Amino acid sequence: MNTSLIYRNIYLYRLTMNILYSFRYKQRFCDVIALFSEQDKIVTELCFGDIYIANYCSKNNILWQGFDINNYFVSYALKNNFSATNIDISQMQSFPKADVCIMIGSLYHFHNEAESMLLKMLNCAPKIILSEPIINLSSGKGIIGFLAKKFTNAGKGTEAFRYNKKSILKTLNRLTEKLKFKYKIIHIQRDILIEIIDERN
Repeated sequence: MNTSLIYRNIYLYRLTMNILYSFRYKQRFCDVIALFSEQDKIVTELCFGDIYIANYCSKNNILWQGFDINNYFVSYALKNNFSATNIDISQMQSFPKADVCIMIGSLYHFHNEAESMLLKMLNCAPKIILSEPIINLSSGKGIIGFLAKKFTNAGKGTEAFRYNKKSILKTLNRLTEKLKFKYKIIHIQRDILIEIIDERN
């Protein structure tokens, strides 16, 4: 797989992400976990990258199933006895049924197909948790932005697009009525954390 170096080693990836998140990288996952309810017993995580959510689920009798295009991350998850599948989720017709569907830091990969991706997620679970970075070095111009894009190739090549607060909310607002869901902003920091609830039933 043609990926940037940080996506080939989980420890280098964690170090890089900790630097980007001012050493609060793990807090991203804690914030997501805080939105779980006692009724949530099956979790589908898309583009999971790391296994913090999987570890939590394992310790709390929750079934976790993860999907990622990065074979290095999937291999690491499998070595830790988690149910992980190496696949480009945009090629999946549907996702396994769950109580919660999670995507952390990856929606921008699918911005051209946000409607179909969100529909598949709604068909997967009645609750979706999205955590998406809205402050990105790779959004900048000049040499810093260029290098940030080059060193953050997760497996689909160099991607210039990134969401900001305005663009991600514009996308959600455009689709709420069409796909029949409501959403709630939990917080806005470096990432925007959003809970989406299916309202079709």
